Amino acid sequence: MGGSDFCCFGCEAAFSIINKIGLGSYYSYRKLDPNVRKIKPDNQDQIDLHSFIKKCQDDKNEILLAIDGIHCAACVWLIETILLKQENIISARVNLSKKYLKIKWFGAEENCQKYINLISEIGYKLFPFDENILLQEERKYNNDLVKCLAVSGFAAGNIMLFSIILWFYDQQEIGHAMKVFMQFFSSLIALPAIIYSSRPFFKSAFVALKNKSGNMDVPIAVAIFLASLVSLIQAFNQAKHVYFDSAIMLVFFLLIGRYLDFKARKKAFDLAREFTLINSSYARLVNEEGLIKIIASKDIKRGMKILILAGDKVAADGIIIQGQAEFDSSIVNGETVPKLFSFNQNIFAGMINISSPVVISVTKEQDESLIAEIAKIVDDAQAQKNSYVRIADRLARIYTPAVHIAALFTFIFWFYVMQSGLENSVLNAIAILVITCPCALALAVPITQTLTISSLLKRGVLAKSGDALESVNDIDIFVFDKTGTITFGNPVVVDFSCINRKLDFEEEDFYKKLAASICQYSKHPFSKAISLFYEQIKLNLDVTEHPSMGLSSSYKGHEVKIGSATFLEINDKNNNILLNKIYLKYKDDIILFSLKDELKKDAKFLIEYLQKLNKRIVLLSGDSKDIVINIANKVGIKEYYFEHNLMQKSIFIKDLKKQNHKILMVGDGINDAASLNLADISISFIAASELSKNTADIIVQGQNLSPIIDFLNISKRSMNIIKQNLLIALCYNIIAIPFAFMGYVSPLVAAFAMSSSSILVVLNSIKILSYKNLYK
Repeated sequence: MGGSDFCCFGCEAAFSIINKIGLGSYYSYRKLDPNVRKIKPDNQDQIDLHSFIKKCQDDKNEILLAIDGIHCAACVWLIETILLKQENIISARVNLSKKYLKIKWFGAEENCQKYINLISEIGYKLFPFDENILLQEERKYNNDLVKCLAVSGFAAGNIMLFSIILWFYDQQEIGHAMKVFMQFFSSLIALPAIIYSSRPFFKSAFVALKNKSGNMDVPIAVAIFLASLVSLIQAFNQAKHVYFDSAIMLVFFLLIGRYLDFKARKKAFDLAREFTLINSSYARLVNEEGLIKIIASKDIKRGMKILILAGDKVAADGIIIQGQAEFDSSIVNGETVPKLFSFNQNIFAGMINISSPVVISVTKEQDESLIAEIAKIVDDAQAQKNSYVRIADRLARIYTPAVHIAALFTFIFWFYVMQSGLENSVLNAIAILVITCPCALALAVPITQTLTISSLLKRGVLAKSGDALESVNDIDIFVFDKTGTITFGNPVVVDFSCINRKLDFEEEDFYKKLAASICQYSKHPFSKAISLFYEQIKLNLDVTEHPSMGLSSSYKGHEVKIGSATFLEINDKNNNILLNKIYLKYKDDIILFSLKDELKKDAKFLIEYLQKLNKRIVLLSGDSKDIVINIANKVGIKEYYFEHNLMQKSIFIKDLKKQNHKILMVGDGINDAASLNLADISISFIAASELSKNTADIIVQGQNLSPIIDFLNISKRSMNIIKQNLLIALCYNIIAIPFAFMGYVSPLVAAFAMSSSSILVVLNSIKILSYKNLYK
């Protein structure tokens, strides 16, 4: 191979290094994704590694590095193999999905720079990554709920083997000694399992009582405790019945409900930490001598000069003091179209430079940045949002003391009035707690919600929050983002023409192909739209990108330019401000591509449906006035706001909440995440930003808006069924309590009675599956 076979001398050097160390097979494994931005190896900036290296025991060091340029398993294999061949390397592991590299080595910290340089030489860029952020995110998934469930399930299965004999065979058939043995053996299995597995309920009950309130976990905790205590006393007294099986089975089934709820919530990250991840973990510091050194973003101070290269994420709020560039500012305004920022303009942490280098002067440190302010608002919002009390817990405020008073009254009646003795009086009181044990009441909400979630999922709606299903009927204001919500969020070519003459069919096809062939090399949203406009085989051209202006190339000896009117030096006579215009110039022809963000087909249908329900509807967008007004008029929204950035959107939602409004927000952008979290209910889309999806209570599995109607109607039906279930549970208790009070209910009868009420609740909940769509 010669130099002409490579895109640059860096790639030729990489090829030489790879073959020199005997790893030439790398090229046979390597598979490139054409949609992934390609990078060229260049000189690695000097990195101050001290802040990023973690000291371990026995003279071991560890560092976590983000990698730019890895595409496939071959990249992983190459990087890991090269590093493992180096002296003192203990381990080198690449995570392809998260694109980070963890290196462990013996010896001096300074050796790390040698390892970084080695990987940089073969075409990959390495930057420090804050391991604490990664660990914080992964740590949220660790929860002992699964352990509690496993322990209770194991114990319940084993105890039931003994309980079948104890319930269905009397002492004469199995013998007194065997019965006592089985009771005590059951206690040896049950009590440790109950103590370990019932912690979630006892903790919840303790917090509720500490706050002088009640929830469903209070009677559950009391029933578990008393059933276990009485069973132990009964076993020591060699009584006829013990209730270890009832206690552990109750714990097991309730933990199943908790686990399912946990699984639904597990996908939702803590939003404040998500905003932390938006920040870059490093920055390029420009010192007084003009030298560049990479530092940790936590070390950035006000007044520092920071260099931001193309592709870099802005690490801190600042003002541009040198250069100009286009930035992806979706974190601020939610718009997919990049904006040009130049001298003396403010840029914010989280924005991405997509064109040319700029130098900024830091105006706010990381904990004072716009992202940090939003994170603080989110923290406050989480506390308010978590204050919503579920319908079952509201009922528990009455149910819990009522059951306990009934049990206490039963004990007093039998012990003092009937003088039945301590053991029988306690058993009758326990019978009240057992037969009124809130199994049906505890199932009334979660079983309906589980079936509701299943029904919604079949219609392309993922409900991550049970609270959202319950509180949707209280919503009086619906707030919609524009880009990606009411519209698709991606510019598309809506018109194509030659402005100086009429083209025939072959000429039209040629210019579409020429434009798409040039634009395929750019990641700009307009370039992507034009490239997608022509889906057939494209030309292979050498393309030069002119930051913030356009692209240029040559075809058959003639220059081709595509970009803005200014770049092509033509007089733009098209004054349609609702369209984005891109021009192509080849020879004497000037071609106009008109692009816009298309309205979703069912947007107007949804708005009309909500208007029939007399809901207040608000369009809240970061886009320009004319575009927002145009979209609002098309779908029939009378209240709209434009040019609102993420902070202004958050303040708008907060102001509505201060007026005691209940708000449902629909959005998809990074800049919507804080507002989504502030709203009482939030809805996003499967194609939305990860931050918005993680924040939202409801995820729509497509781009259509109509499934939101399913969510509203099924949730309303779900609430009606929940109320019916609660009525069934209460009626059961009203009928069962007198029998238990009079001592007519044996433990076996109590168990069957409890099961029957639960079965009725389940059968009633199944009705939710019969819902039919109101639209086609």
